[in-house]
Order: sequence, then C-alpha cells, then structure tokens
Amino acid sequence: MELDQETVMNLGDAAADNLYPALFQCFTIILCGYIAGRLNVVSSTESKGIATFVGTFALPSLIFVSLARLDFTTVNWTFLLAILLAKGVIFFGVIVVTVSISKPIHFGRAGIFAIFCTQSNDFALGYPIINAIYERTHPEYALYLYLMAPISLAILNPIAFVLMEVNKQKEICQNAQLASTDPSRKPELSKIKLLKQIFKGIAYNPVLVMTVLGIIGNIVFKHQLSIYIEGLLEVFGQAFSASALFLLGLRMVGQIHRLRGPALVLPFVLIMIKLVVLPMVMRECVSALHAGVNETETNSLATYAFLYGTIPTAPAVFVFSNLYQLEIDLMASSMVICTFISAPMMFLSAQVISFNKDYNDQLKKFGFDLSIVALIGALWVLLVFTLTKKYKRMPHRLTLCLIVSQILLAISVIWGGPLPNHTVSWYTTLQQSLRTFSMYSCLLWTSMLSVGMLMLESRGPCFVVTLWPVLGFVAWGAPAVMTGVLLATKGPTSDLDSKASDAIRLCLLVFCLTVTTGCLIVYMRFRRRSAQFATLSAEVSGSSPPDESTSLVENAEPISHTQSISNGNATPSPSRNVNDCCSDDPNCQNGLISSQDIEDIGSGNPKDCACPPSQKHRCNTNGPCTYLNDLEVAASQLGLLPPEQSRGRGGQLLKHTVLIIVYSLSMFIGITYTTWRMMMRDESGVFIEVEFLDIAANYGQALVMFVLFGLDPDELLIPAIRYFKQKWHGADTVVLPAIEDLSFETKHVCDQFITHHLERCREAIAKDTRWRMRTYKGVFRGSCLVRWLISCGLAKDESEAVQYGRHLLDGRLIAHVNNAHHFTNSPLLYAFK
Repeated sequence: MELDQETVMNLGDAAADNLYPALFQCFTIILCGYIAGRLNVVSSTESKGIATFVGTFALPSLIFVSLARLDFTTVNWTFLLAILLAKGVIFFGVIVVTVSISKPIHFGRAGIFAIFCTQSNDFALGYPIINAIYERTHPEYALYLYLMAPISLAILNPIAFVLMEVNKQKEICQNAQLASTDPSRKPELSKIKLLKQIFKGIAYNPVLVMTVLGIIGNIVFKHQLSIYIEGLLEVFGQAFSASALFLLGLRMVGQIHRLRGPALVLPFVLIMIKLVVLPMVMRECVSALHAGVNETETNSLATYAFLYGTIPTAPAVFVFSNLYQLEIDLMASSMVICTFISAPMMFLSAQVISFNKDYNDQLKKFGFDLSIVALIGALWVLLVFTLTKKYKRMPHRLTLCLIVSQILLAISVIWGGPLPNHTVSWYTTLQQSLRTFSMYSCLLWTSMLSVGMLMLESRGPCFVVTLWPVLGFVAWGAPAVMTGVLLATKGPTSDLDSKASDAIRLCLLVFCLTVTTGCLIVYMRFRRRSAQFATLSAEVSGSSPPDESTSLVENAEPISHTQSISNGNATPSPSRNVNDCCSDDPNCQNGLISSQDIEDIGSGNPKDCACPPSQKHRCNTNGPCTYLNDLEVAASQLGLLPPEQSRGRGGQLLKHTVLIIVYSLSMFIGITYTTWRMMMRDESGVFIEVEFLDIAANYGQALVMFVLFGLDPDELLIPAIRYFKQKWHGADTVVLPAIEDLSFETKHVCDQFITHHLERCREAIAKDTRWRMRTYKGVFRGSCLVRWLISCGLAKDESEAVQYGRHLLDGRLIAHVNNAHHFTNSPLLYAFK
C-alpha cells in the first residue's frame, strides 16, 4: 500500500503526541473516580445520581448533536456500508454465540456483549488520535467518526436495546410470580402485554429517542441547528467524557480483586473480539467492497478502518449496563482492561503503517527467537506432564500430543535459522516438510482437543478413552498426507509450492476453526446443563453442591491438590455399585456428568456415586462402583490412567477451555493473514502487523501452554518447597503415646480389630493410590475408613468412627503415609502397618 509521504512522516509523532496524552487523561479520570469511591468521598447514593445524569442527559445530548450536524452529502456511503457490514457480522455473531451458550437463554447478556464488541470510544480517544494522524493528508477521516458512530447508535444498538428490554420484562414477570402468595393466581404477562411493555421501555430510553430525534433534526434543520439548541446540548455533551470515566472509576471500587482466575476468561474473550477480530473484519470488508474511487484510496480507507477498530470500547457501554442492571461489574472491569490493552495496539498500528517492505529479515529473526523460547516452554510442560503422569489421562493425553507437535514446529523453525536461506537442497526440503507437517498437526490437534472435551462431557470417559487413537490418526495422518502431496508436486530445483501450501493451510484453518468453535459452544451448553442438574439434585437431596475448594489428600491446607488412581484401582466408597455401566447400553455413554469436572470422577462427594446421572438407578449400597472399575479397565488397555481430580481455582477443564479459546483466536489471525497473502495484496503497512501477529500466534503457541500448565504451583513448586523445608527444618511428625501408656479402651479396640476386622477391612478399602509424583501401595483415605466402620456397625456416626480410627492409629495399626497427621475424617491417605 502506497501512503502519502506526509502521512508516513506524521504517523510516529502522532502516536506519541496524542495517544499518550489521551490515555493519560482517560486513566487519570478513572483513577480519580476510584479514589473518590474508595475514600467514600462520593457515596453509592451519589454515584447513582451521576449515573442518572450521564445516561439521561449527557450521553443523549452528545448523540443528538453529533447526528444533527452531519452533512450527509459528503458521505462515502460505500465505506460506511463496509463498516456497517463488519460491525453487523461481529454484532450478530456475538449475539448468536452468547444465546447458544447461555442455558437458559439470556437475551440481555447477548445484547450488552454485542454492544461491547462493536461500539468504540470515538469521541474521547478516537478523534484526537485519528485527527493527528490524518489532519494533513485526509482531514475528512476524523469527521468520519461522526458518521460511523450512528452505525452503532442508530442501527445496531437499538436491536440490543430490544433484547435487553425483553430480558428486563421477563425478569419483572418472574419476580412478580415469585412474590405472589397465591399459587393459583400467579401474575402472567400475555405476549401482547409483554410487547407493549417492551415498546414502552424502548420509547422511554433516552439514548434511543435522541438517536432518532438527531436524524430527524438533521433532515429538518439541514444539519444547521439553532444556536440555542446547539449551545445547550453541547454543554451537556461536553460533560459526558469526564463524568462517564469518573463513574467508571467509582464502579470499580470493590471489583478489582475479582479480576483473577476464571473471572478473567469472559473479559478476555470480549476484549480480543473487539481489539483483534473487529479491526481485521473491518479492513477486509472495506477492501472487498472497494470503498475508494481507486486502489490507493481503497487501501488508505482500509488502513483507516483497521485503526478505527483498535479504538477501545466506549464508556457508554457501561452506562447501558447500568441502565438495564446487566453485568455491571463485568462491563466495568472489561472497560478498564480493554482501554489498557488497546494502548499498545493503537500505538503499534499507528507506527507500523509507515513500514516498508524491508521487514522480512526482522520478522524471520523474530520467529526464530520466539521459537527458541517456545521450545523451552514446551519441553518444560512435557517434563511436568511426564513427572506428574498427566500424559496417562484425558484430556491431558490429547494435550500432550499437541505439545509434541509444537516441539516439532519449534525445532523446524530453529533448524531453518534466523536468516533467509535460498539454497535448495534435501536439507532445506526436509526442514520445510517438518515445519509444514508440524504446523498442520498443531491445527488439527487443537480441533481434536475440542472434540475430546465435548465427548468427555457428553458421552462420558468410557467413550473418550477408546476414541483418542482415532483422533491421533486424524491429527497426525492428515498432515502427513498433505505434506506428502506437497513433496510429490515439488520440482527438483525448487522449494515446496508456497501457493499450494497456503491454500492447504487456509482450508485447514477454516475447517479447524469451525470444528473448534462449534465443539466449544456445544461443550459450554453441556457444562451449563450439567451444573443446573447438579444444583437441582443438591436441592432435592438437601445436600450442598460440590465445593471445588475442598482439599484432597496429604495436606491440611484447603488449597488445590491433585490425586490420581493407578493400576486400575480406585478407592471406592463401600456404598457404590453400578452394573455393566460400560456395556452396549447407549444411556451409559450418553449420560451427563454432574457439575464436577471429568477429573473429579472417583473422588468427589464420598456419599455419591461418580457415574453419570443416567446410571444412578443402577446404584445400590452393596459394593463398589462397577462403572469406575470398567472405566479403569478400558483406560489401562490403552495405557491410560483414570481421569484425574483437580480442585480449586485452577481446574484442569477450565485451563483446557482457555487454551482452546486462545488457539481459536490464533486460527482467525491465521485465516486473515493467509487470505491476504494468497490474494497478493499490498505487503506493507497493516499487513506487517497482521503477519507479526500470525508469527506470534503460530510459533509462540507453546508459551500459552506453558502459562496454563507449566506454572501450576501445586504440581511441582509446592512439593519442592515442602521437600526443602522438611530437609531444612525437619518434617512434622505425629507424636504417639508409648505402648505401655495406652488406655485399656485403645488396647481393647485394637485387639478386637485385629482379630475380627483387619483383613476384611484391608481387602475392602486398601488400594494402590498415586498422588502427585508418587504411588502409595495399599493405602486408603480417612473418610473411606469412616464410612466402612459405619457400614459394618463398628460406629454409629462419623464422630464415633473418627474416635475409633484414632484408637487404631494410637495402637500402631494404621498410620498417615507421611506420619504428619493424626486420624481425621478427610481425604488424607493412611496405610495399615
């Protein structure tokens, strides 16, 4: 793309001269609002008044003035149509995905998420930056912001307002039904009445009303407002930016501590759609519709559309969420994070436009350096999976195969060296073949991982442990065939056909992205349905839902732990039995797991069987769970271990979900870059940024794996720290009374247990159990012994069973595996002596 020389000269200074001051202004106001709320200078009641002023007066006035003063005769309608098309694709795509995942359907959340992903902060941040970049070459580009703002305000946002109003009226109706004291006369809204209330709510929405009035005013007054009307509304409009940002800071009080763990997943997805997906879609739409009068103007407008897409979300979105009381905390948190992340993206985009074609060497060296770091991270994750034996479990077995492909990709890039090599030989051909094969296999393994996750949730682990060889054949066999075809069509004195390779990669990216996102959406629906089933089951049974923060074994602190069962021997409850769970009965494999992760099977609530809900009717109180035993047999035949348990904030399924989401984003970037490359468009400016993102997403994907699975402190760090602390300070041990000092009751209990119950108890509950990196032979949980004592009539209740177990431990019949704890009714591991 050829840009004007003056534009190229002004781009670098514009980012520094206008981006930093605008961001400083924005975040300073947010910080002031946060401090005012933190020190209670502005109370919650007063903040509601500010919210009313912003949503009812300031924002509607700004919208009216912007629309009423537009000169539609100078509008490039093709360009606006392209922007409308791009925003519409993202807007309705977000709505469809949100509605598909929500269980039950939540139209309000879909509406507010769609607005978040498409409405930009055009006036507070966008205008000064765009005006500085193009003020000498294309001054009309800054005015286009007033033309593009109505696309969201007048066309897309009203659709979201309808969805939010529908959700609001449904909640009012549901609350009225719950508040009704007469069950026979519950208030119900007819469809006609519901529609009337929806239209009434829309009609009283000041934002939508002023949008419509602004367009009418433009027609009536011919974009020349009366000085009195314009002066009055400008005063209100000028107060919007400061008051909205100040209100955002107020709303952040007490919410920052929630921005960690799973709470960051949804904001991350929304922000990436806004800052990465939307700019690329905008640029492609402008280029596809040929918005300019010639190719040069079209390229300039396409670059401008990309820059426009990187502008962060407008504070008005937070105002909308506050008006409808929808995801207020989420929108406040996402607004701040989005503005922070957009700063480097806007700076990079503004700087990279001035680049020329002398960038290939730098990008190749960047990919080489990144591959070295990625290789180290992938090898570390491989070491963690090996030491913790995660490679013998699902879905970690699939993840391990993906790691192997990433290692091969990093090796192939490092093999190629940091500088371009134009010499054709068998050496370079082998390197290119390995890189192509590993690149394709990484894509397919990502989609196979999403398929495996879906099958774990929908069909059960019995199905997945027998399916994974098929997934492996597809994920490694198909790339081998594709690479073989490229080698067969290669000339004797040429490299692999780059056009054919790009075509195969594009088809593979589209296929893998479709499979991955489709499986992820269905998987989320299954997870939500399973969570609802578990909640209802807990309410019916009167018990509490499973607590993911419960600790497991070996440690008294309630932190995240991992326990696994080896050699096909679980530690079953004495009250579990399922007959032929893994038989040909389709209900077995189609049964849904409860709200626990698949890793929780076999070690959840000790009073519940871990088989799918569809098999609960087969359970009785006479023996171990046959479902778990059959699962372990099927797993052992494939060299696997039963599903692993992971509690706490770092759930394994959540990590895999985040991994799939991030890799789906990288696939979208790859589709954009490969399409651009195949169409032989300009290879400067924004193309360099897209190529840079593609290299980072492709060669650096192992770093995502490293962050998610290589930095888990519960796997290696905490055991290592505990080991060195024990070596330095000495291990804590349980001090038992001397044999001669034991009470008569303790001696009597031990003698009775040895004579009548020891062998039977050992046979019933003692199993080989693996925890972290060690396998304990013939051990049992304290809770298992408690249940066994109660079931055999040796104790009436749990407290009496615990006292009985303490007698056994004092009598040296049982002991904690590390001699660090006395007997308790907990998942701690004990062994018979």
